[in-house]
Amino acid sequence: MHLTLKQARLIKEKTQQELADSMGVHVHTYARMEKNPDEVTIREAKQLSELLGVDYDKIFFNGKSTLSR
Repeated sequence: MHLTLKQARLIKEKTQQELADSMGVHVHTYARMEKNPDEVTIREAKQLSELLGVDYDKIFFNGKSTLSR
């Protein structure tokens, strides 16, 4: 199931400010991540995955593996 970053945050009942503080970034930086998830770095994606308890591929890759065999 695909989730947006905002949906994952709301499921965890966290505010943008709380996640920004947990990541050590300004709230405006976090808000940009929600608005433009394609610009999130791998490090940030992994950090958000841990904070939200959701596999980052479900948020950033529509739940599908991007690797082909």
